[in-house]
Amino acid sequence: MRKKRIWKHITVIALAVAAATAAIDGISAYFTDTQEKTNTLTVGSVKTDLEEPEWEDVPSDEKTDITPNQTIKKDPRITNTGANDAYAFLEIQVPVKKIITVGPDGKKLPAADTELFTYKVNDGWVQVRSSDITTSGKVTARSYVYAYGTKTQCTVLKKGETTTPLFDSVTLVNAIEGQIDEETLNIPVKSYAIQAEHIGESKVPSDVFQIYMKQNQ
Repeated sequence: MRKKRIWKHITVIALAVAAATAAIDGISAYFTDTQEKTNTLTVGSVKTDLEEPEWEDVPSDEKTDITPNQTIKKDPRITNTGANDAYAFLEIQVPVKKIITVGPDGKKLPAADTELFTYKVNDGWVQVRSSDITTSGKVTARSYVYAYGTKTQCTVLKKGETTTPLFDSVTLVNAIEGQIDEETLNIPVKSYAIQAEHIGESKVPSDVFQIYMKQNQ
């Protein structure tokens, strides 16, 4: 009789444990937590507009049949229309031809490769590069690149800002007649821009322009 009571007691305990386990698995509620974040980032942009408002206002007839020493308004400038601050550069190509010119004293000068237009660079710009452009071994133009800034520091062009004009006008060379008569002369202007942040420690214009050229070769 004693053994039966022991087994009966063990059976009761086992059933109680099973019931308790069922209660834990099927009835109890637990405190839990899950968190999630979505980090939204917006990619910026570098965009600019190249403008020449004074040049656009010059009447068409004043842009034709120009004469030696004549000055014409021409004012290239850059506006930052993008989302990010930028460093800005302008490239000017001046036509070159081997001609005879007249010096300030009124005397003829020997024939030489001569830039057909001159201009005065305004404050706030600095030259960073110059090179000859040749066609069939002859120099036909000379390229100049200018940075918006000083010799040691590019100037940041913020969103919506516009640079000062690189120059205000161009003047035709004082050429002896018959050498460039009725020729169509072009002065191509090209703008460049690169983000002002996270492009390296140096802000020297020549270094920054080199970064631009390496990326766009």
